Amino acid sequence: MKNPKVLVCPLDWGLGHATRCIPIIRYLKECGAQVIIASDGPQLTLLREEFPDMEFILLPGYKMTYNRFVPIAFKVLTEVPRLFFKVANENKLLKTIIKENNIDVVISDNRYGLWNKNVYSIIITHQVNIIVPPSLKFTGQLLHRITHKYISRFDECWVPDFEGDQNLSGKLSHGADIPSNCKYIGLLSRFDRSALRPAPERRYEIIAIVSGPETQRTIFEEKLLAQLPVEDKPCLLIRGIPGDTRIRTLRRSVDVADHLSSNELESILRSGPMVICRAGYSTLMDIAFSGNKAILVPTPGQTEQEYLASNLAESGIFYTTSQKQMNLSSAFSKASLLPGIQPPNEESSYKTVINELLNKFRQ
Repeated sequence: MKNPKVLVCPLDWGLGHATRCIPIIRYLKECGAQVIIASDGPQLTLLREEFPDMEFILLPGYKMTYNRFVPIAFKVLTEVPRLFFKVANENKLLKTIIKENNIDVVISDNRYGLWNKNVYSIIITHQVNIIVPPSLKFTGQLLHRITHKYISRFDECWVPDFEGDQNLSGKLSHGADIPSNCKYIGLLSRFDRSALRPAPERRYEIIAIVSGPETQRTIFEEKLLAQLPVEDKPCLLIRGIPGDTRIRTLRRSVDVADHLSSNELESILRSGPMVICRAGYSTLMDIAFSGNKAILVPTPGQTEQEYLASNLAESGIFYTTSQKQMNLSSAFSKASLLPGIQPPNEESSYKTVINELLNKFRQ
């Protein structure tokens, strides 16, 4: 019987790719696998805080930044040659890491270069079908083919969602044209292990969570601070900068924290405050588990977030507003009338998929 050595590598675009790896890492560890985490930047900092006793490797990320004056879609388009180089380079780096650390399995969260024919390679993504902005519609079919080609190089593609009609990602990972190696593994949340604990006493009426790449992260934070508090309701703004986890008072009814541990954030969320946040997929999965109502403010120009926010708003689940037109007082009143997402009752099937993976080596 062999417990494999597993390398887990989250993408460095926002903290969500790191946070949704937390339940994967946690369960692998519970099952006896030896886990090594490879990342850099804030994602590495966050995972070091969650798993201080684990082994880490510095693996350079893509380091994508955005300019507030340049649409994200065009910025990404101009970065395509560099991104192809990064993908090819990380594939070469992976060969060295595998050899030096005797890796058996690689689990990559949205990093398309981290596959290798000599190990069992898995990619985690909910963007099987990437949505391009209208201005770049002519690139849609080409991007679709390229994405599916990269996904096919992995032994498995784990989609963090449910397979049926009751799903979170919509057409991003559902439809007729889905690669044959895809497996739906249920929602991934760093909060799912404690769903049965009683809800704590509510300290805040509003929790504003800032996330995403710069410069939009800072822009969002500045706009939130200009409008908080709403009607003097106690609120907490989480800046999305891993490191300092202290909660500090900024002004009357407004507290601020750079970052919170998973346990503390879960405790605050499950007390039932309204959440103001980006429409990032990992954030939505966390909210699905904590059961909060929410105001979604998609990152301008990120078509994935704009689609997810619009899809959930059209379904009557969450309220959404653009960052430019954000009026928190009005948004709070409207969002309070909507139900939010009901926490899923079924057990996330990622544990079943991980057990199947480990059994391949134990047999």
